[in-house]
Amino acid sequence: MAEDENIKREIRVTRGALEQAAAEIAGVWKAAEIGQDVEATDRLYFEDWNALCAVLTPKRYELLRHLRSAPAAGIRALSRELGRDVKRVHEDVVALEELGLIERDQSGRLSMPIDEISSTIRFAA
Repeated sequence: MAEDENIKREIRVTRGALEQAAAEIAGVWKAAEIGQDVEATDRLYFEDWNALCAVLTPKRYELLRHLRSAPAAGIRALSRELGRDVKRVHEDVVALEELGLIERDQSGRLSMPIDEISSTIRFAA
């Protein structure tokens, strides 16, 4: 990946999020099967605001911002840097890692490679 490449992630909050994501995947699959070029997308879908807020809490947002500016040697180091309990930081890292917002290398070093997260919140059906 080029060093000057801006890594972005899009978050969408919309009813029918699962169906929308599945339809998007099916469309991309079909296009790829017939040899069409497919533009890569990087999206997370949430069914509603509460689901988004349950995952991207203020503490997790703080953790992401910290890792973006200063990757950490591991969870213990990160918890010390943030002044937080190791168990809670571990839970947050696991949740954010599952979403692809945090990366962990083979040595356990944690980083947040994303430069920008944009969100779309759909109110109308």
